[in-house]
Amino acid sequence: MLDMSFQLMAFFILTFSPKPVEGQLLLELPKGSQEIAEYREISDVESQEVVVQVYASETGAISDAIVVRETGPVSFGSDRSKLFQHLKKQFLSQKEPPKLRFELDERLNYGQVILLLDEGKRAGFHRINPIPLRRNG
Repeated sequence: MLDMSFQLMAFFILTFSPKPVEGQLLLELPKGSQEIAEYREISDVESQEVVVQVYASETGAISDAIVVRETGPVSFGSDRSKLFQHLKKQFLSQKEPPKLRFELDERLNYGQVILLLDEGKRAGFHRINPIPLRRNG
């Protein structure tokens, strides 16, 4: 019986293969529920922060992405590539890239959220803050 237990133990030790280490997402999460509950007007938004509101369709795909600016909102529809080309051209010419804040529709599919975060990182934004979208009304 002892011999068999050592054979089983040897089998499991030799055939064990650990899973690869998962990737790391560096995100700036809200400090608490108070920050999520408060709605800040455009004038209150930090000068070093770009706000992108992302709306979802019924299927969870991106239906509209809007860059909120003091001069007025700029809509990019569901085209993520145009959105990030615009963000690169407008905001990454500065020495320190601004914080990118995604206000995300609650119906948005998590796969779409990860794609947005990934493209934001590849576009050159180092500080990305996803928060829930607060709908007016």
